[in-house]
Amino acid sequence: MRAGRNALFLLYLAIPAAVSGQHAFNPEGSFDGRVPTPRSMLGYEPGERFTPHSLLATYYARVAAASPRVVLDTTGRTVEGRPMLLAIVTSEANQQRIATIRALAKRLADPRGATPAELDQAVRELPAIVWLGYSVHGNEASGVEAGIAFLYQLAAGQDEETRLMLDSTVVLIDAVQNPDGHERHVQYVNRMTSALGVQSSPAALINDGDWPGARTSHYYFDLNRDWFVQSHPETRSRIATMLRWWPHIAVDLHEMGSSSSYYFAPPMDPVNKNIPTTIWKWWDIIASANASAFDRFGWSFFRREGYDDFYPGYGDSWPTLTGAVGMTYEQASSSGGAIRRTDGTLMTLAEATHHHYATSYATTLITARRRTERIRDYLEFRRTAISDAERAPLRQVIIERDAWGRSDSLVGQLLSDSIEVHRLTSATQVRNANAYGLPRPEAATFAAGWYVIDMAQPQGRLARALLEPDAQLDSSFIAEELERRRQAIGDRFYDMTGWSLPFLFRVRAWWVSSPLTSLERVARLEAPALAAPADAAYGYGFAPGSDASTRMLAALLADSVRVWFAPRSYRSGGLDFPHGLFVVRTALNDATVHAKVRRHALDSGARVVALSTALAEEGTDLGSNSVFYVKPPRVALAGQAPISGGSFGYAWYAFDQRLRYPFTAVNFSTAGSAAIADYDVLVVPSAAAGALNTALGENGRRRLGEWVRAGGVLITLDAATTWLATEALGLSRFRLRTDSLRADSTGGAPLPATVPGAILRTRGDTLSWLLAGVEPAEVPVLYTSDRVYQTPKDLRAGEVVLRYAQLGELKLTGYVWPEVPERLAATPYLWTERVGQGRVIGFTADPNYRDMWRGLYVIFANAVLMGASR
Repeated sequence: MRAGRNALFLLYLAIPAAVSGQHAFNPEGSFDGRVPTPRSMLGYEPGERFTPHSLLATYYARVAAASPRVVLDTTGRTVEGRPMLLAIVTSEANQQRIATIRALAKRLADPRGATPAELDQAVRELPAIVWLGYSVHGNEASGVEAGIAFLYQLAAGQDEETRLMLDSTVVLIDAVQNPDGHERHVQYVNRMTSALGVQSSPAALINDGDWPGARTSHYYFDLNRDWFVQSHPETRSRIATMLRWWPHIAVDLHEMGSSSSYYFAPPMDPVNKNIPTTIWKWWDIIASANASAFDRFGWSFFRREGYDDFYPGYGDSWPTLTGAVGMTYEQASSSGGAIRRTDGTLMTLAEATHHHYATSYATTLITARRRTERIRDYLEFRRTAISDAERAPLRQVIIERDAWGRSDSLVGQLLSDSIEVHRLTSATQVRNANAYGLPRPEAATFAAGWYVIDMAQPQGRLARALLEPDAQLDSSFIAEELERRRQAIGDRFYDMTGWSLPFLFRVRAWWVSSPLTSLERVARLEAPALAAPADAAYGYGFAPGSDASTRMLAALLADSVRVWFAPRSYRSGGLDFPHGLFVVRTALNDATVHAKVRRHALDSGARVVALSTALAEEGTDLGSNSVFYVKPPRVALAGQAPISGGSFGYAWYAFDQRLRYPFTAVNFSTAGSAAIADYDVLVVPSAAAGALNTALGENGRRRLGEWVRAGGVLITLDAATTWLATEALGLSRFRLRTDSLRADSTGGAPLPATVPGAILRTRGDTLSWLLAGVEPAEVPVLYTSDRVYQTPKDLRAGEVVLRYAQLGELKLTGYVWPEVPERLAATPYLWTERVGQGRVIGFTADPNYRDMWRGLYVIFANAVLMGASR
């Protein structure tokens, strides 16, 4: 919400008027003395200390109260309840017409239907909108301090350059993009600061941080990878705000290794092919301005190395794909406030803050000076997003509306990105439709109600980047990477190379060159109207496989309702469950069962039906011995070193936000102690096998083995599955291949072969309870390692649940090294094995990774909720 002017005026009255202000990074400047300086409010200059969130919020509010140039918004709240602060800074005259400015920005963002004269007038009247986002990583804190310094400059500066910036731009200062992580960093540094000053040794605890560090969000996610996923309230509020303003410049200010200098765009290769050449032009223009600012002080910097712009989920790439000039700025970190670098010099927080202040100033100033040109190029970006798509081979993407609701979830994500979606109003036949995952076009019939996304729209470049079957990499870039690899030079893949949304959501999709007609616009997704089931004579049934039914199962188990699973098909009285069903038997629950089922059905959105009998007209009777009781599991999630904080956070988020099932986060050492007896299921997130073995020791591994054999369920994720596959743990016949994916070089040394994140095809055992409701049993998965597993010679039925596809069918999207497909094809992805009365389940990659893999969520949920019952 926008802070009320009346409330802020009271704060303004409490501020004593000073004769003049001053600025630590602009000591010769002239400033309005009525605007509080950072020192007057904080007690120190920006960069002298790390500013906690409460003090940051107070300073921003006081500046907004004192300066008519500043309005303060609270755009949302974090998971921990901290406000997301956005300072809107521009001239007094622009503040008076801010609603008009936003309307003009929206008009240029969608130029369809406007006359050339209307668009020309909008370009003339609109200030350039500059978004400055500080410190998306909590421990990259110099950005927050630079934001304070730049806010004061704009709010109080009296010089001509400041007035030009205010007259020609609206500056949106995102004060701290990750308040929860930033606060963890500030409090840790404050706790570790010595009375004798900051300890600058790289080995000092203040420069280390406690597990898992403050870089990430409340759930230990990297928010700089969440832009199109939008799993977190910080990202959702940021994007919703950005889509209200439609900025023309978007800067994401970060930190990097302490011994580096300073990076600004242009980025290195690869750059997403949906980014047009006009953006490259502006990267160079702004880089020149930043370089001039740094040259005044003799500061070093670099461009075109270290950071790419390929993955569309960054804080620079997502805005760029909407038409803004998106840029990452990376400052060498001061860590705990001062750190000795490899060259013997000291990097301080004050120096780092000054650098970020300088680029904030230079970027805004050059944008103000070239306002009209920047806005005209932005308008051209939005126009050509339409016209270029009209001539491109990939014109529309069609998504089947599935019975499990995954396509609805995908469309909901697109709508939150302001991507237009339509649905077919009648069935349509197409002769040459290109199905995702198939090599050649074929005839297809698309049913009424299926979704259609036309790339010929103002957000078309973002839509294409998210939906195209494979993101294009230049052959020259790949050739260079292969040569670098041969010479043992590190690769330039900064992040995953495959993310096409239909694969992530596990939905069927096609693309076509000729646009379909008979469409209607999807304005919003309406939740299906579900009636609570009538009181049942025999019980209640609901199908497996959807997010809603999984939440329903989790809620019933947590509420002490007894549930059974019938894994085979069932049909009776017009009710058809071809993939089995979960059953709540009324006779074996107490009298509250009817009310509980109704409540949880409405809360979860699951379709629950009343069953009058156990008799099946087709399929298996519900009293069959194949129907098993689902024991409510007591779940522990292992954390702390040596567990990966990211993998822990992904699982934590899955339990809290997707599954909504109670669990206990425990220290990994609990796995080797008597306390493990309090749990039925232990989930071990990614970690190195050697570190896990060392952390438990021989006695701990023995005790864990006893727990599993007595009925416990051990679930390992990603690298932790290499630990499950060790002889030292002694719980599985499953093994890591002794020959890794490393290829032989001509010189005899093995070549590194870690795949930079590709989507591969797996095929499943349709009889496995782990794949309950997973239809079809062809599952796209992420591969981002060099690990390959092998099955034992005495392989038993049901142990390999998901297996990588055969050689010619393996790759769906993304880049893999040449030798990978042959070695990985037909090897296991998901393994399970009975061990005494218990069970082990090994995911060879992380099914919860970044909350992106919505098609894998139900498989992880089945493992957790039903593992103790099988």
